Amino acid sequence: MIEKNNSPIDIKLADRVGFSEYSQRASIIDVAGKCRLMGLAAYQITGDFRINFPENVSEGDRRKIHEFNRENNIHIHFHAPGDIPLASRHEPLRLGGVKRLTEFIELAIELGAASFIFHPGRFAYYKISSGAIVMADRKIPEVYFERFLDSVSRLVDFAGGKIDLLLENTYGFSNQVIETIDRLLELPATGLVWDIGHMSEKIPALKARKTDPNQMAQFFADRLGKIKLAHIHDVSNGKGHLPLGTGALNIPAFLEVISQLNIEMIIEVFSEQDLKTSLNYIESLSVKNW
Repeated sequence: MIEKNNSPIDIKLADRVGFSEYSQRASIIDVAGKCRLMGLAAYQITGDFRINFPENVSEGDRRKIHEFNRENNIHIHFHAPGDIPLASRHEPLRLGGVKRLTEFIELAIELGAASFIFHPGRFAYYKISSGAIVMADRKIPEVYFERFLDSVSRLVDFAGGKIDLLLENTYGFSNQVIETIDRLLELPATGLVWDIGHMSEKIPALKARKTDPNQMAQFFADRLGKIKLAHIHDVSNGKGHLPLGTGALNIPAFLEVISQLNIEMIIEVFSEQDLKTSLNYIESLSVKNW
């Protein structure tokens, strides 16, 4: 468990903190301008939004954004879309997913992004009898993990060290998943994104899967050198992505650890007001080197 540290947290907003853009209508160049106006270090965009699809960002805009970020010393992080299969048992679908992600990675590289973030995915099946989609708690066939690793290896080869490919935690890792992640982390230019809200006992998904949050904490404690980015948000009553300081998480303790790791942190909330509340909260905690 992460224990609270009563020492002041040494975090400069201009040096270490960024935000994830929540608007589906904001262009990347607009988000970059917003980041500069707010005096922040970084911003994150998501491939789930159609406006950020590769075919919707022209070569000219890519160059403009890259230059703007360089001139203003702003880092950009690109979150992959969540609906692309990397472990499908249908080979044309899997390889099609890999190809589509290479298009996103190419976009991220041309934007000058520091990282490309993706989730390990979830294994689910459709129950014809009830019409429900059920998450699998049983042992997942090894072939799915081999397909996933093959897909990621192809993406790493395509990226060619020009961008870090970072795996973000979801709601608990089985031993099978941990073994696969460790194999993934042996690949060059790979690492982890530590999402503090995805490991809270307050999240129903953890309770449903009987996942011990301490297990997730230990997972990251054993791999501190592999953590290259943090996602931060608060959690309350089973709901995540709340403004910092408004939920049940011990945010100061998490920020202390993140500060010691010397990595950037991305605030993941869904409104302008929640972002401002979170920034004000961080500022209230930091009293030195401000």
